[in-house]
Amino acid sequence: SDSDQQEEEEEASEEQKPVYKRLITIHAGKPKGSVKEEMKVAVDKVRRLSLSEQELDRTCSSNSQDVVRFTQRNLLRIYPKRTRINSSNYKPLIGWTHGAQMIAFNMQGYGKSLWMMHGMFRANGGCRYVKKPNFLMKKGFHEEVFDPRKKLPVKETLKAMYMGDGWRLDFSHTHFDAYSPPDFYTKMFIVGKGEKMKSVRLLMRFIFE
Repeated sequence: SDSDQQEEEEEASEEQKPVYKRLITIHAGKPKGSVKEEMKVAVDKVRRLSLSEQELDRTCSSNSQDVVRFTQRNLLRIYPKRTRINSSNYKPLIGWTHGAQMIAFNMQGYGKSLWMMHGMFRANGGCRYVKKPNFLMKKGFHEEVFDPRKKLPVKETLKAMYMGDGWRLDFSHTHFDAYSPPDFYTKMFIVGKGEKMKSVRLLMRFIFE
């Protein structure tokens, strides 16, 4: 009957509630003691820890592998320090290379940090979700955890070349300078592991006949 079916659905719903609650609820908090103690991974519990950028810098400089190990099973959120009253931002790369899932930004301003964020999330078709690489999510063959501070050999070299014409047609010979044609350039930033950023300045000279 309809009443029996309704009772069965209610019983099934009651049985699923605790499972559903554990699935979507992750306790969030800030470190109450030392960050090293807070970074200890519990086998049967998942947590979300919030650290300021200074706390992250200090922890990564002394216990970088502990941070990576923590982010393999837990969520880590990084937020800007309070003294950034001008809405500036820190470099998000240190958090990303240590497995942090959430990097909070000051969105009022603009600059290289937000450029990195926009570039990061253009990956994966621009769906705003980028999966962490396997070396940050899994342990190695000998149960070792990835160390972001360790120097690794170069495996791939990227070369970029820009070829184009047409800009010179938009400006007269003396548009910017009465004595010489303008020199335009584009800056391209290559961001990768280890907080190393190479800036390539591509000069595009326009020769006016």
